[in-house]
Amino acid sequence: MGSISRFGNMNPPEEYMARPYLMDREPFPIADHLFFVGNLWCSSHLIDTGDGLILLDTPCACGLPGLIRNIGLLGYQVRDIKYIVVSHAHTDHYGAVAALQHMSGAKTFIGKIDAKDMRHPPEYLIRMGKNFGHYNEFFIPDVELEDGDEISLGDTRIRCVVTPGHTSGVMSHFWKTRAGGKLWNVGIYGGAGFLALSRENLKKNGQPLILREEFIRSIDKVWNEKVDIMLGNHPFHNDVYQKHQRVENGEKDAFIDPEEWHRYLGGLKQEYKDFLELSPEEVAGRFGKSRLLEYYGIP
Repeated sequence: MGSISRFGNMNPPEEYMARPYLMDREPFPIADHLFFVGNLWCSSHLIDTGDGLILLDTPCACGLPGLIRNIGLLGYQVRDIKYIVVSHAHTDHYGAVAALQHMSGAKTFIGKIDAKDMRHPPEYLIRMGKNFGHYNEFFIPDVELEDGDEISLGDTRIRCVVTPGHTSGVMSHFWKTRAGGKLWNVGIYGGAGFLALSRENLKKNGQPLILREEFIRSIDKVWNEKVDIMLGNHPFHNDVYQKHQRVENGEKDAFIDPEEWHRYLGGLKQEYKDFLELSPEEVAGRFGKSRLLEYYGIP
């Protein structure tokens, strides 16, 4: 990956926002009942609980056709979705929730703190929704999660942990899943991008400066979580497509890596500390250009 920061500017370039289907790829299994159904930009994960599906995060509304296609390719239907769980209040994680809930009747979940932004959207989220394509909508959640709450369906129990910083109400999620006849611990860190935490961006978006400190505290809060299979709420956070290719090449346990959680959080913490030392001019120079296509080796 070279000098590309997986936590920096990884938004799609203009052509890909205008033609979002260019980011669509086929779905694949991560574990026995856990699947990746996202695209090159946004991660969405599907859990088959035995009593219906849980969907973790949606893409922007422009990515909905690809998401529906991927669910179908796995042999499921949209109406099989019972719960939609959103990690945090950014458009690239909830933009398609309202439409998907309309089609499926699913119950929706988001952290209580970020739920306030769904009910009373601040200007920066309205602006983000417009910048990230057409048809993005806010949604009114059925369940507002608090720190330590559990989401239960079928054989799945997801523990929700508040990890603020990326937004005020980011939720990270932890549960167990089966793969290869064994039970493994799954974890997904709810929000790792830090560009919005510059003093200039926080002021522009009307967000509190305390988020800069909470970002570090949240990493420390979940440091000791036991995670065997680390997911990312963007595919470049955990190199999910590369791992899938390794599986295709015969490395059946490519997604199982008990050391990745600490490598990921440690790298995030160091990159964030380095970011805080940069001047606005240095930030613009280092992160002004999207690196998404370069990360994937797309000309």
